[in-house]
Amino acid sequence: MDRPGRLKIERPQSLSEIAADHIREAIILGDFRLGDPLTENALSKLLGISKTPVREAIAALKREGILQGDSQKGARVFTQTPEQLHQMCVYRFTLETAAVRMAMKVDPAGLILRLETICQDMTKARDTHDFAGYLKLDRHFHDAFFEFAGNQFLREGYGGVSPKVATLRTYLSLAPKRVDTSYGEHIQITQMLKASRIEDALNILHEQIDRGSHAIDEITKTRLASPAQ
Repeated sequence: MDRPGRLKIERPQSLSEIAADHIREAIILGDFRLGDPLTENALSKLLGISKTPVREAIAALKREGILQGDSQKGARVFTQTPEQLHQMCVYRFTLETAAVRMAMKVDPAGLILRLETICQDMTKARDTHDFAGYLKLDRHFHDAFFEFAGNQFLREGYGGVSPKVATLRTYLSLAPKRVDTSYGEHIQITQMLKASRIEDALNILHEQIDRGSHAIDEITKTRLASPAQ
C-alpha cells in the first residue's frame, strides 16, 4: 500500500487567503496607496465578505510587512524611509545576485528560455500599453532567478520583500521613460546571460536596483488613483 502521505488531499485556499491575495494585489497595483488606512469594516464591504476572514487577512499581510499598524481591526499600507528603501534594495540585490549565479549553474537553458519568453510577452504588453500586464511580467522576470536557482531558502528570503518590491515598482514605473528603461535592461540582462556574460548581466541588474534605492522622493510624490471607499 502507498504511504499514507500520498493520500493527502490538497486543501483549497481559505477565504482569508483569497482576501489577502486580493488586498495584496490591490496594494501592488496602487489601488491602495502607500500609507493609506485600511479598516476591517471598509475591506469587508469592498470584498463582499464577513469581517473574520478580513481580520485574518490583515494579520497575515502585517506579518508579510506589506501592512503596518498595531490595531487588530485595521492597518496602513506600508511606507519606507530613505534608509529602509536603501537597505531593502541592498538585500534584494544580494539575493538576486546569488539566485542568478545558482540558476546559471543549475539550469541555465531553462532560465534563459523563461526570460526570453517573458521578454517577448513584455514587448507585447509594452506595445499595447498594457501597464498592469507589464508590471506582472516584470515580477515574473525577477522571480525566475529564484525558480531556477533551486534553493528554497533563497526563494523564501526573496518572498519576504517581493510584495514591497512589486509595489514600489508600480510607483517608479509611472515616471516618464521608466518602463522603456526597465524594458531595455531586461532585454540586455537576458542577452548577457545567454552569452554566459554573467558579470555583465549582474552589472545591469545592479544599476536597475540601485536606481530605485535612491528614488524615495519619486515614490512618495507619485500620484495614483484614489482607492474605492
